[in-house]
Amino acid sequence: MDAQEKQRRPVAIKNLAELKRFIRPGVEFKTLYHANHADMVGLTRVVTTVQTTGFYSKIRDQPEHPFSTCNHGKGFYTDFGKAGNYLFDGTTVKVKDTRNKDRGVIYELEFYDREQSIREDTKMDRKMVNFIKEQFPPGTRIRLNSMEDPYHPISPGTEGEVDYVDDDGQIYMKWDNGRTLPLAPGEDSFTVLPPKLSTLKLYMPLTADFYERDKYGELETEGTQLDGRALRVYRDQITDALVRNRMPEEAERGLMYWYKNTDDLDRKVRSAVFTVDVRDGTLWGAAECLVAGGLTAAELEQLKEYLTGHAADGWGEHLEQQEILVENGCELYVHLWNPDNWSIQTEQERFAPKLAEGLPPLCFSTLPGTGALICIKMGESGYYPSNWSTDDPQQNRELADYNNERLGVTQAQRLAMECGSMHGWDTPGADPGYYEQKMGGMKFD
Repeated sequence: MDAQEKQRRPVAIKNLAELKRFIRPGVEFKTLYHANHADMVGLTRVVTTVQTTGFYSKIRDQPEHPFSTCNHGKGFYTDFGKAGNYLFDGTTVKVKDTRNKDRGVIYELEFYDREQSIREDTKMDRKMVNFIKEQFPPGTRIRLNSMEDPYHPISPGTEGEVDYVDDDGQIYMKWDNGRTLPLAPGEDSFTVLPPKLSTLKLYMPLTADFYERDKYGELETEGTQLDGRALRVYRDQITDALVRNRMPEEAERGLMYWYKNTDDLDRKVRSAVFTVDVRDGTLWGAAECLVAGGLTAAELEQLKEYLTGHAADGWGEHLEQQEILVENGCELYVHLWNPDNWSIQTEQERFAPKLAEGLPPLCFSTLPGTGALICIKMGESGYYPSNWSTDDPQQNRELADYNNERLGVTQAQRLAMECGSMHGWDTPGADPGYYEQKMGGMKFD
């Protein structure tokens, strides 16, 4: 037994109401006896979430322990139950087994001094603060049950999201009512809410083989490949085919039903289904995902890889073997995946205007009207006046050429930067290649 274990003081609790008031996130307790979980006996647990009907806890210093990772990572759940189910024997809290007629004790718990557990010393302080930061990352949704602040408390029932946790373990909030008063774990009572679900769409090129009927009513042996633009008119038929292709097991989670890893991606992505969407006059294949919270860059790539597998094999392969009947008895066979120039991308990656490649971060130029020396920054509209500008337009042009040469900016790049800053960075004139192929185009000096 280490010094910390020796110094801890068990707390005498008199009744269930007192127990509920005592339990807060960060409180430590130990299982002295358990009829069903002998492997839990002797393990120190830390309360992580307190609800009206019970609380969640994790094994101290063992985040990967099965009792810490169960219930989708929230930890082991203990139900408060009814007052008649308890025996309070000094510092031992005994709970009866309500499922057996003899109502024997099913488990015994011992709780430790709350203030001592949370602020035993500086070393324990840091450990607990780190624990709180792990449990309540920015963006965590919280509903307040009660606040001990006697002067300006937040009203019970108010919801908000975590902004950050400071080095004292206080949880600074962005409350929905605009206030920012922090929570004090161990003093204020609150409930962690499920993260809000958002829709993430991943887009992929859609193609299909189209088979017409000849004058004898027979299907042609060679089909015609249609791209997304030609497939727009068949959106409804393709959507129906995608729905029919779903398995009964996919009713709740879609393709995530077949995801067999127990990890953060499985926890965050609640469902994923293939569908179609029209963008810019083109019908695209789309994986529509319901996501709790946000995905890291690594998790997004992992999701893309997983969905690519389903589009290329298995699910997508079964779809492309199913005929879709269209006008005049013709048939359509849709491909979510193809081996040529295929990718799966987010909406931002697929459709957002992209800056031309080969642009420098900054270049110098002169204003057409005044000849003043200016700076242009890639991706930004307009310009910045230069502190080196003089009253002589010719000298300013020479300064612009001199500085661009030092920066390694070519004439084509300068012209492209001038065009992008005035007309938009997604226009053809914002591409240096436009001028490299056709020098003598637009000039502003």
